[in-house]
Amino acid sequence: MKLEKSGFQYSIIFICILGVLVRFYAYFRNISFWHDEAALAINIMCKPYLDLFKGLDYLQVAPPLFLVMTKFLYRLIHSDSVYIRDLILRLIPLVSGIAAIPLFYALLKRFVKDKFSILTGLFIFVFNTTTILYCAQFKQYSLELLVSIILMLIFYKILFEGKFRWYYAAIIAAAPWFSLSSLFIIGSYFFLVLYKNPKLIIKSYLPFFASIIWFYFFSLKYVSNYNYAGMYNWWQNGYGFVSLNHPARIVIRFGELFCFNKFIAEAVGFFVLLTAISAIFPPKKDDILRKLYIYLPIFLTFSASALKLYPIEARLILFLFPLFVIALAGYSLKYQKTILTLICLLSFLSSIFYTIRPVRFLTSAREAIIFVQKQIKPNEVIILDNTFVKYLYYINNKNHIIFLKNDCSDVYRENCNKELDTLPKGVYYLILKKDPEEKLSKNINILEKYNAYSTVIKFEK
Repeated sequence: MKLEKSGFQYSIIFICILGVLVRFYAYFRNISFWHDEAALAINIMCKPYLDLFKGLDYLQVAPPLFLVMTKFLYRLIHSDSVYIRDLILRLIPLVSGIAAIPLFYALLKRFVKDKFSILTGLFIFVFNTTTILYCAQFKQYSLELLVSIILMLIFYKILFEGKFRWYYAAIIAAAPWFSLSSLFIIGSYFFLVLYKNPKLIIKSYLPFFASIIWFYFFSLKYVSNYNYAGMYNWWQNGYGFVSLNHPARIVIRFGELFCFNKFIAEAVGFFVLLTAISAIFPPKKDDILRKLYIYLPIFLTFSASALKLYPIEARLILFLFPLFVIALAGYSLKYQKTILTLICLLSFLSSIFYTIRPVRFLTSAREAIIFVQKQIKPNEVIILDNTFVKYLYYINNKNHIIFLKNDCSDVYRENCNKELDTLPKGVYYLILKKDPEEKLSKNINILEKYNAYSTVIKFEK
């Protein structure tokens, strides 16, 4: 018995340590910022603290205290090196993602008692493409995942252990300032607390109601006015909302938590989602509250998406991933061990592949700008098309930049060439996300080309 217990404990420790090492690899690999990271970073660098509560430029939305903490770190550990600066901006996501691992384990073992299921559940959480990658990106999703797990633990203690501490109410009240998605967790469990112990509503939710009113009038109202229309159009055009016209969308979005390839994501999503839903059955009277605890936040989030209030892109539902994993680990029908082992293998292979080669996020914007800034002369000019943000973030001297109205992709190549033809004589560095090969205007003379995941074309007119 002692040997079996120690083997289980060593397995838990091994999974956690290996998961942390993978996250450190992704973090210290320190790939160049992609569009959204760069856009968020420009806001952090350029806006004063107070303006971070009022809405962000470049169609970005992030929890205000995440922005404030990051700006504080940026100023505290300021560095002239863009490599160090990128690591500083990504530090909170890394710490949040690592801290989420032991906390998720603490949550998981409250729901699952079988050792095999605990091990597989922890493994699926630790070796997941999205939980790993967002530890190494300057976005808020790792922090939202951490806040989500903390709230789940607090509400578990309130609902199932009958425990309440004064600081639970303080954490619940503060959560939306660090995580906008926490509102789905807090809102779902409000009904469960109301059902289980209505007397606790005043203690646990009164500070929250005061906080959310302040949050709305101090921040959320301005953010909505500033960005809602643009975000709605973006997600509506990008198939971000649940729709009865596209029933496979939920499956694809869930599958993208594991894999970025659309067709593989659809197959994976169907298999894993079917397993998670099967875990609801068979229903037991004494199990209803636990089932609601797991599935109600998921239902509320997807209902909000059907009403066009919240997109279900994989990274935006990462905060629900602990509940999906608990559902998977709780699967107890036929072929349990075989199915959970297959999901573990799938998770491991996809997470390692995308950690080594994060295909969606490879831009080399930093390397492209470093290449340009080493050789550009005072009378030469940088040209950026309308995918400029990730390059603008890295440019030191922003005085000599021309911005094109179009991007230079195949669809808009003709308009791009018309703009290039109107340029005055001189030497230019055109920086693009993709090499247009020989399809640029014949009126320019290409002098040099630098190709990585981004392309720099030096030409004269």
